[in-house]
Amino acid sequence: MPTLPGYNVLREPDRSVMLEKIGVDSIDQLLDFIPADLRLQKPLDLPDAMSEWQLARHLRELAAQNETSDSHVCFLGGGVYDHHVPEVVNYIASRGEFLTAYTPYQPEISQGLLRVLSDFQLVVGRLFDMPVVNCSVYDGATALAESAWMAISASGIHRLIVSDSIWEEHLAVLQVYMANRKVEIERIDHDAHSGKIDQTALQAALQKPAAAVIVQSPNCYGIVEDLKEVIHNAHQCEALAVIGCYPTSLGIIEAPGTHGADIVYAEGQSLGLPLAAGGPTMGMIGTREALTDYLPGRLVGETKDIKGESALALIKQEREQHVRRDKATSHICSNQALMALRSLVYLSLMGENGLRRVATLSAQKAHHLCAKLEKIPAVSRSYQGVFFNEFCLDLAVNASTLLDKLRRQGFHAGINCSTDNQDGQQRILIAVTETQSLATLDHFAAAFAQTLDQIS
Repeated sequence: MPTLPGYNVLREPDRSVMLEKIGVDSIDQLLDFIPADLRLQKPLDLPDAMSEWQLARHLRELAAQNETSDSHVCFLGGGVYDHHVPEVVNYIASRGEFLTAYTPYQPEISQGLLRVLSDFQLVVGRLFDMPVVNCSVYDGATALAESAWMAISASGIHRLIVSDSIWEEHLAVLQVYMANRKVEIERIDHDAHSGKIDQTALQAALQKPAAAVIVQSPNCYGIVEDLKEVIHNAHQCEALAVIGCYPTSLGIIEAPGTHGADIVYAEGQSLGLPLAAGGPTMGMIGTREALTDYLPGRLVGETKDIKGESALALIKQEREQHVRRDKATSHICSNQALMALRSLVYLSLMGENGLRRVATLSAQKAHHLCAKLEKIPAVSRSYQGVFFNEFCLDLAVNASTLLDKLRRQGFHAGINCSTDNQDGQQRILIAVTETQSLATLDHFAAAFAQTLDQIS
């Protein structure tokens, strides 16, 4: 087999010594058991080796071909958002003692990391208005699935009532989790006018026992749900209320725990995590004390060491790496410690007033843009319910064509939510954050109108 100079650190004398030691004459002899027609008979089609500076320049050229939230004005949302991440978050999270720490397998010697996770629990608990919060899970989708299994484990009922206005990607993960657990998932339609869950349909579904009612607010259409009514209806029928939320919105919207939610889950990306081509992100789960035994992952708490002094410890860590698999609350739950740290630094830096300011600006700017776009002929709001910073628009032109033309003008203008059914409704979802100026929004609205006119 030909040697590939530049891609193999071993020299010919090195290979000869190794072959002699194992008692064969050639590398080809090691591969005799593989049929010849399945073996590559020529060098890999790879470019010549580059020097370090040549490779760096080449990679920069490749990266420059990407269209990102830096190269374009970004109105993409759908569960992850282009919020500003203060540089201090990156600085602290890049420190070696945090960047290289994965999880405290010997927690008694990891007091610094345990303090971070303990503070994360306290801050998120205050944000959710929930007394118990775990140290984090993979992402928002797995947080939903784990929350649903918590409700099933606590109630013993293998039936879930789920709003159809939860992110489709999250619902897909939920279905995977429940596929072989004999769990019935009944989806409840949203109201065609308001975009909220259909309360009449919910009440009808609750006539049959269910472990939980699962609702997301703001939902996948950007609409803020009436959580007080949803939770009341669930509790009236002895079902748990599992509520998904957008953490940034809690700067101005009452926390789910305030309305009596039993379990609150969220995707934490908006709290100091960059978009980063889709990850990593971080999931959060909070619950009331009665359900603590069913909470997956880890809990950090305060205890006493052998000297009687206060110390932190993992007071709950019921996963398969710590206990027998049949005793674990979750088999794939991980602690996203570095992402939790980023969120903690972000929330500590922003404080209540800062988070309220980010939420207020995001909502105000979204409503400003929506009002401008609604005035354009052939554009209308899909739903009339109250929205936070994300809204759906129905169009009289092809959504893909519009988004492509706006992308060429420097705008990631939204997500195509058009239906594939017979009516072929053309629809886009637009998200606005604090990062867009009013001048940028007005410029985008003008470009939107002009492009629509060209297509029409």
